[in-house]
Amino acid sequence: MALGRYLLNPLAMVATICGVKNEIVSWKVTPLEKFLTSDEKLRIIEWVMTDVTNQVGIDINLAVRHDWLLAPLQFVSGLGPKKAGILSRELLGGAGVRNRSDFAKFGLNTKRVFCNAVGFLRVSNCDDVVVNTLDRTRIHPESYNLSEELARAVYTKLVQENPEADVSEESAIECIQNDPDLLKNFDLNEYADRLEIENGENKRVTLFDIKMELLHGFKDPRRPYTEPTQDEEFCMIAGETEDVLVEGKRVQATVRKVLPPLAFCVLHSGLTAVLFKEDFSDETENISLTEKLREGAVLACKIKLVDKSKCRVNLTCKVSELKNNGDQSFHDMDPYYHEGKTISTSQLEGTNKVKLGNKHLMPRMISHPNFQNITADQAKQVNLFVV
Repeated sequence: MALGRYLLNPLAMVATICGVKNEIVSWKVTPLEKFLTSDEKLRIIEWVMTDVTNQVGIDINLAVRHDWLLAPLQFVSGLGPKKAGILSRELLGGAGVRNRSDFAKFGLNTKRVFCNAVGFLRVSNCDDVVVNTLDRTRIHPESYNLSEELARAVYTKLVQENPEADVSEESAIECIQNDPDLLKNFDLNEYADRLEIENGENKRVTLFDIKMELLHGFKDPRRPYTEPTQDEEFCMIAGETEDVLVEGKRVQATVRKVLPPLAFCVLHSGLTAVLFKEDFSDETENISLTEKLREGAVLACKIKLVDKSKCRVNLTCKVSELKNNGDQSFHDMDPYYHEGKTISTSQLEGTNKVKLGNKHLMPRMISHPNFQNITADQAKQVNLFVV
């Protein structure tokens, strides 16, 4: 049961190990974290936790009933570990919170701390006491009057268009929540322009935020969790996309273990690869890989098969396969790459005898189909022809 509760709120679960001892630093998040010091890693974790906590908010009365949900309080803007600890103790030792004003009795007794934190603290119904609708939203108490004015404007428009509407001005906000289309169809830009003319203040952005909260109070901005597909699982485990690991692509593999019928290798990304003896050589005789390979050897291979169900690839080292460029994939190339036409060195002037003053070009053994042993100036000419 306890495990099920933690799974319901992973944010609170992570926050429980962000205590004074900083246990969260020992949590392995990514292989690249080895490049960070403990202080740098902790600073990034606190930044992410603060961002997510304030996006989602904390339902105070729910957290009081399940005290483990109070752990993210330390990441609420304006609090920190000390003020969050005081607030947690006061909340657990007192009655439920009926409205946001009650926070002044539970530790948020200074104006600055109250104003900074209260917008991220949600107050839901407590002991069958119906709380203010605005207390269940992200709308800050400083904007309650503006929210009520907006609700009354929507109410006025409703009465003008439908004089028989059975609503009261006191319940204008509840009227909007019962019929969201009233606010959705309300011309908020025209209303913001009118307020700016009357009061001399531009509240357009705030009004649109109020509209969103009145329609969807404390809506979680995070996308709902969905089970990853097999392609997504393969990408997360392999660290490579399907555009990079494709059949026919040339790769380098390091031999890790050699058995007579097959050899286990690893690619640069860390993905496991298998080389069967029938894919090692074009020779037809019955060979044993233990006689031909050793651990640590680096092989030039081509991907023969991508097995996403086992999260591995099958390789081939056959010379005939490596020479065959017909199935070479260019998925991983830049979309603007243009192969163009290969210009031979004989088509360039003076390429038969290339000299730069007293310096001769040193021949280099580079096995690449487009390599040419030419000067920099000639390479520029080739580039012009290709483009």
